[in-house]
Amino acid sequence: MASSRKSPPTEADALYRHFSARAGADLAAATQVAVGFSGGLDSSVLLHLLACLRDERPFVLSAFHLHHGLSPHADDWLAHCAAVCERLGVPFSWRRADLDAAAGDSLEARARAARYAAYAALGVDRVALAHHRDDQAETVLYRLARGAGVHGAAAMPALRPLGLSRVWRPLLDVPRADLLAYAQQHGLGWVEDESNRSIEYDRNYLRRRVLPELEARFPAAPAALARAARHFGEAAQLLDELAELDAGGWSPRLALACFEPLTPARRRNLLRAFLARAGLRPDERQLALLLEQMLEARADANPCFRLGGIAVHRYRGELWLGEARPLPPGPQGLSDAESAPLPGWGGVLTWCPASFGLAAEGRKALELRPRAGGESIRLRRGGPRRPVKHLLQEAGVPPWLRDRWPLLWQGDRLVAVAGLAVAAECQVEAGWRPEWRPDDWPDAPAWLLPGPAR
Repeated sequence: MASSRKSPPTEADALYRHFSARAGADLAAATQVAVGFSGGLDSSVLLHLLACLRDERPFVLSAFHLHHGLSPHADDWLAHCAAVCERLGVPFSWRRADLDAAAGDSLEARARAARYAAYAALGVDRVALAHHRDDQAETVLYRLARGAGVHGAAAMPALRPLGLSRVWRPLLDVPRADLLAYAQQHGLGWVEDESNRSIEYDRNYLRRRVLPELEARFPAAPAALARAARHFGEAAQLLDELAELDAGGWSPRLALACFEPLTPARRRNLLRAFLARAGLRPDERQLALLLEQMLEARADANPCFRLGGIAVHRYRGELWLGEARPLPPGPQGLSDAESAPLPGWGGVLTWCPASFGLAAEGRKALELRPRAGGESIRLRRGGPRRPVKHLLQEAGVPPWLRDRWPLLWQGDRLVAVAGLAVAAECQVEAGWRPEWRPDDWPDAPAWLLPGPAR
């Protein structure tokens, strides 16, 4: 392996001048940048470029390596990365991937999911990745071959959110040949992943078989494909803006009335954009079935369509999204903490001061139970008992949330329906009331039935 010393760029170094000019604007809002450092050619060049740029601009640079453990050389690659960072004076960290726990069916998908999960946990402003123009061309071909739409054909964006960070790809317009020339000019060393030679993997097949043949016939093909990705990206942005106009602005739910004046293509675009905001990417068949079920069901129906672990519901003229959850567990003890996340119930229960509510000691020894049917509660002293079912309906609680709505019991006595009512016989002045915030209803009213039950 050649040396990875940080030699300053020369006046003739066009790549560094180009990178410096492009990176300046992207780094304006970043103070911490971590390079996803595999030790290969591309990430070695990116790390070197940023290490040089760090001497000119104020930002904190680090490098991160994910040890996949898939190659017998993985430990050597880790040692190489650590040594390179030491020579460059760049703080280095690493972790071992758990590919069994990562999402995705194929090994490639699991490895990718593990990388991005690790990147998201770094807590930096930018995670810099070394994807280049040839990678972009390869991604366009790969996605088109799999039937991608406009958003998929836009391939990899130069900047995109990742948790509280942003993924940054500053080399997307740079051909790999320029990276190789830069590495050779500066005497950089890098590792070679032997799996990159296997055409068993789809991307390797495109990289080693398809793209060379295409470029031999059309020399400008990689640049043209990368340019097409930018055009697709602009078109995708326009479609997203059109969808937001058709929705009248985005909110957690989507009114069915928004679909009425639209053409079929705009209806599909609106629904696709609404689902994409929740990370859902239905295929063409799923999108058609969903539109049919949600728009053509009878007026009093509340259909539900499942996309993976997310359920799309129709209720009171709106589309709702929520996790497809099992029913809550059986009776569960409840602490008197001011706020308690309840994962099994799908929300957070919070105790709030109230003019009339449970006494402080009344918050102890409570038990949560799901609805079993037939429960009732008295809202006002001397008033009739009201079925809990009717309270939930009147408060506009969606049907799929009603069986997961917490009821608070003290022995055999129902003392409160979270977020709705405290039993009249249990109320005291200057007491406490339980509020319930379902994860699937983030804008639910804090207290659905106001007023003291005197």
